[in-house]
Amino acid sequence: MVELQGAKDDRTLTIIAVVLLVGILVLLSSFYVYYTYYASEEIIEEDIPTFTATFTNVTPEEAYEIINSTDNLTMVDCGKSSGCSPCDYKNKGHIPGSSQNSNPLTLYNSTNDILVYSRDEITGINFCLDLTNNVYGKIYNLAGGYDAWKEKGFPVNYGAGP
Repeated sequence: MVELQGAKDDRTLTIIAVVLLVGILVLLSSFYVYYTYYASEEIIEEDIPTFTATFTNVTPEEAYEIINSTDNLTMVDCGKSSGCSPCDYKNKGHIPGSSQNSNPLTLYNSTNDILVYSRDEITGINFCLDLTNNVYGKIYNLAGGYDAWKEKGFPVNYGAGP
């Protein structure tokens, strides 16, 4: 071990000791703050959003109820996916408030609930399958498609969509 000589060496040793103590205090303070404010908070699994893993087929009556009771609902006519043109959307009608969409990717990461329908129920099912595990809201498929909706006498718009 090296012997320290004189007051200058004692002063250097004192400065080193003070710097080390300040460093230790900062480190201990950081641990205290972390454990006091962060480690004590419980992470509740319900607070972590998860993708929707499945979709639900709903009757026209259930769809009508969902439309009238859900604030964050996106309604999608995915008929264009199966070859329906914008003219079909305009001339054959659509559910009020819906928009024509043939690309489920545009809805990925959505937190809204989504009601999907098509002219034939199969296109709607395939669209819903594309949405599963890619959106956070609930996914509904209109069982029987647009024709079932129309047969039950629920509102239909003709002309351009929203």
